[in-house]
Amino acid sequence: MKKKINLQFIMITAIAIIFTAVFSGIIFYEIFKTEVMEEIKSYAHLLTAAVSFEELEENLSEKNIRNLRITVMNKDGTVQFDTNADIGGMDNHRRRPEIMEAMKYGEGETIRKSETLDTNTFYYAIRLEDGGIIRVAKESSSIYHVFLNSFPYIGMIAVILFFICIVISHILTKSLIFPIEKMSRDIDHVSEINTYKELIPFMNTIQKQHEDILKNAKLRQEFTANVSHELKTPLAIISSQVEMLQCMDDRIDRSYYYSSIVEEVSRMSDMVGELMDLSLLEQNLQKMEKCEINLTDIMEYIRLKYQALFGQNHIKGEFSLEPECCVWGNAHYLEQALDNYIMNAFSHTAQGNCIRVCLYRKNGWAHVTVYNQGEHIEPSDMERIWQGYVMQRPKQETAQDRPEQRHMGIGLYLVRRIIRLHQGECGVENKDKGVEFWFKVPCNHEKQG
Repeated sequence: MKKKINLQFIMITAIAIIFTAVFSGIIFYEIFKTEVMEEIKSYAHLLTAAVSFEELEENLSEKNIRNLRITVMNKDGTVQFDTNADIGGMDNHRRRPEIMEAMKYGEGETIRKSETLDTNTFYYAIRLEDGGIIRVAKESSSIYHVFLNSFPYIGMIAVILFFICIVISHILTKSLIFPIEKMSRDIDHVSEINTYKELIPFMNTIQKQHEDILKNAKLRQEFTANVSHELKTPLAIISSQVEMLQCMDDRIDRSYYYSSIVEEVSRMSDMVGELMDLSLLEQNLQKMEKCEINLTDIMEYIRLKYQALFGQNHIKGEFSLEPECCVWGNAHYLEQALDNYIMNAFSHTAQGNCIRVCLYRKNGWAHVTVYNQGEHIEPSDMERIWQGYVMQRPKQETAQDRPEQRHMGIGLYLVRRIIRLHQGECGVENKDKGVEFWFKVPCNHEKQG
């Protein structure tokens, strides 16, 4: 990156020096042309003070006309006098541009280039009172010749400026890159780096991404540890039961141990299946499409879906739903979050107890609460339960202890992922004689990204 920035600075410097030299030469040459033309105009006007040809010749002999060529013509363009040539061999000048302008407008000027001598000749002609013409000319170097003569000096200045700019570009590049290099060495202390304000949003974004990566890595590590712990339990049970079958021969009830082994294998199979479902769900969540949905209708459908299950297990289900509560989101995933909440409550509710589900609007948010009578959650577990495969086993017999209704521990992890992707919040609180899980998502006052 340093080399690229330095190279760009050097290229810009070189281009700037070249353009400056070229345009400065053109401007200076234009100024030079103006000064030459003004000089020959002044000489021409001084010469017009002569009242006769004899007096004009006398004036020319008295004045310093070095590097000037004076030509005098009568009104038809015939040359009568020239300081640099024999008038006998000169043709009529009537058709010369400067002469034609002088005859028409009183004065005329032009510049003619000599390709062979690589010079420019400046001409200025002025009309006399008797109709005659005085023309003053001066020869000077062309712009190419001026550039050629000044090239060594311009080149020397350009080289000096070039090296100065290289040093400056190196210093600027170092100052630009320094905060980034320091951040790459110690990204955990970005706020302590003294940098320019334009880089602060970029550095804050990088730091946030770094923190998110570390956080996700920690969550994955904990998730893997939790899964490993859960898998070790059925493996240990299977191992001990196989040993019992080997050691006890026919003195034990083999069918019991076979049934237990099958149950533990089924449990591990369910875990692996949930892991695969979780991986697929994580991918689909990134492509989640949203639209306006009626959360009341979804929860009314859930009420009907779980009514029979609650009745079969002698659990009282209460639903309080505010009508026409609309949000901007994905109906499938919000329903999945609600399913996980309710199944979690069902797994921790004993027969004869109550599950209460509420939906209401407050301060621009749609609030959903799922309360169940049962054991409180330990304060130390309030955050851990949102991680994958953290299970809360109740002390007393509940519906969870029935093998056909056992519920694994990734549901709350998925709820948090889904709700956060809806720009919402979720949590859990211990209530009187039970636990209440909740989440809230923005109401559909305006579409959420």
